[in-house]
Amino acid sequence: MTDEYNEGRFSDEELKEYEKIRQTYFDNKGFQKMWNYFLDITKKEYFNDVIKELRTKYEIPPEGYKLDKKGCYHFPLNSIFRNNFQKEEELRNEIIEKICCKYQLHYFDFSEILLQYVFYNYIESSHELGSCGLFMVSDVIEEKEDPFSDFIQQSDDMAYPIAIRISPYASQRDLIDFIKNKIVWKKEIEFLQNKYKDKNIKIGRVKAKNQSIQERNDFIYENRHKSLKEIRELLADKNIFLDDGHIAKIISLEKQKRKEV
Repeated sequence: MTDEYNEGRFSDEELKEYEKIRQTYFDNKGFQKMWNYFLDITKKEYFNDVIKELRTKYEIPPEGYKLDKKGCYHFPLNSIFRNNFQKEEELRNEIIEKICCKYQLHYFDFSEILLQYVFYNYIESSHELGSCGLFMVSDVIEEKEDPFSDFIQQSDDMAYPIAIRISPYASQRDLIDFIKNKIVWKKEIEFLQNKYKDKNIKIGRVKAKNQSIQERNDFIYENRHKSLKEIRELLADKNIFLDDGHIAKIISLEKQKRKEV
């Protein structure tokens, strides 16, 4: 959690505990799978065309706004977003319509992340516990008595349409045994999942990646317009040694990943 986000709301001990819990969520395979799916989306041509289009429409520099002299992110004085929340909501709605809906990304969680990307050209996961993953925990009774906004409810319904309601007396083992039951999983949970799945969404096929390998592949793709010999020499400067055939294959695979399925 950044100092700017904290703004004195938590003591040092509370902040450490919060970050510990937050990291537990981020280490979860469901979060990692969803986050890798999102990062793959950010490399697609359609995604980058939309970002470029939005920056042009809302008079944002091609690479986003820059840090101020204090190293903080703020709207410059001439920005149409300065003291104009309505304009920011207009942009958010376009992000939801053109990106979140298309890729079934939780509207609230990911529109906030994408707003920051459009504005400042950086991507950072949400600070909210349990956000941007494949699961969420909620207090059903409390939400009925004091419901969230329609926007958040719609986001949750789209991203998490299936619920397992848990007794306050159930243990962790009880829950695991329930989910592991093949009949329950196949006939109830998986049956409902198939009811809401979009055949064009392939989150399950996105595997955890080796970061250094992905950085290497991104570097090769960014230099794809150079000759294979030039790319090989650039890689050698980084102590990475690949033959031309391997480089060509990586370029081809990265192009496929960036195309819409």
